[in-house]
Amino acid sequence: MEGTDVTSKQRDDEASGLMRRFVVIVGEPGDDGSAFRIEDPPRLLRAWSMVQETLEQLEGVALPPEGMPGLQRQLQVIRREFEQAVSPPLVAELRRILPPRDAAPSAGALHIECAVLASWAGSLVLQMLALFVAERQRSPHANVAAA
Repeated sequence: MEGTDVTSKQRDDEASGLMRRFVVIVGEPGDDGSAFRIEDPPRLLRAWSMVQETLEQLEGVALPPEGMPGLQRQLQVIRREFEQAVSPPLVAELRRILPPRDAAPSAGALHIECAVLASWAGSLVLQMLALFVAERQRSPHANVAAA
């Protein structure tokens, strides 16, 4: 696991100019040399927070049939956010773990999907935080949260 500072040209609220973005590389590169990267850590954290809140709301609650389409749409939005926050190899991993459905899922299947999304993203968040801590210990005066 390693971190890489990436400088990219993006519009900023304060001014147009160079903006630093932190890219987190997790694990070892695949056979084809592609790395597992968190390319947009703030987006990953926001989507992880959304899926955590959704999972908490589902705890111990029987989902009525009329609520399932809304939950399914919400999980699709969260899933797209995750896919935009990580590299293609991680997107492929997510799609392998949670393949798209043809039929309307049951309440139980939606609950499982939500739990899997929360767990998958949580593991990435923990790896990202471990990297930040390690970076901070290496250079205590460095600003590592340059997102």
